[in-house]
Amino acid sequence: MSRILRHLKEAFIGLVRHMAMTLSSISTITITLLFVGLFLVITLNIEQFTYAVEGSVNIHVKIDPRYEDDASVNTLGVSIRSLVGVKEATFSSKDNELDEMIASFGESGAIFESYRGPDNPLRMAYLVEIEEGVDIEIVAGSIRSLEGVEAVAYGGVRVIELLALLENIRQFVYILVGGLGLIAIFLIANTIKLSIASRALEIQIMRTVGATNGFIRIPFLFEGILIGLFGSIFPIALITFGYIWLFDTMGGQFVTPMFALVQPFPFVYYVSSIMILIAIGVGLFGSGLSVGKHLRWKR
Repeated sequence: MSRILRHLKEAFIGLVRHMAMTLSSISTITITLLFVGLFLVITLNIEQFTYAVEGSVNIHVKIDPRYEDDASVNTLGVSIRSLVGVKEATFSSKDNELDEMIASFGESGAIFESYRGPDNPLRMAYLVEIEEGVDIEIVAGSIRSLEGVEAVAYGGVRVIELLALLENIRQFVYILVGGLGLIAIFLIANTIKLSIASRALEIQIMRTVGATNGFIRIPFLFEGILIGLFGSIFPIALITFGYIWLFDTMGGQFVTPMFALVQPFPFVYYVSSIMILIAIGVGLFGSGLSVGKHLRWKR
């Protein structure tokens, strides 16, 4: 424990002694991590938007009146549930269908109450949830071919285009975050490398007096960790409080209730944890890589 504290103390001394390079490294981490955190928040919210849209899109399957006996209805339900891509199929009686229609018309829907009972002209139906929204057209085609199905409705081409657009946006942002992360690693590692390069003579002197590679390396690794931690403070604070403010200002939604934003808690804790791990990992990687090269060069 005392040895770890000694190395930690040396790391602090090294950071203070080379304040200019330390600030440069911290600034690089702060700026790049700010962009990483921003795109991470955007990515996770777009992912929620996509799942929300997929969850709100059901396939409405009308049952042929010739197959409204209990055995045929149950058989059709089993057939639908067995299809690839189907998550769940819920039976909806004629009365349930009438309730939905009345609710969709609001106050004026009361005029349809006269159809309740044996005079109900609506069809029994199944409401089908699918596993992936982009497969809705394929699943709908499979359901349409089943015996006992009168009609299938799911919103048509516009729904498919919307789901495909959200999926493409999500994939694009994933790639963007990954690319930004690689750029961040490159910039930060090179900044730390310059910081350690300015101390090549210090490393050489320690090796001359007999210090082992491990003894020399550990304080630099601690420096990398500390640089990552210090560099993550501002972006984490800005992303956390900024997102909470944005959520409250927009009422928890983006334009419509369908595009509900992720609840701030524990969301900001997850994002902050990821940002801290990235900062520490990059700082540790950059320091370890750079000091390792100098140790090899000074043999």
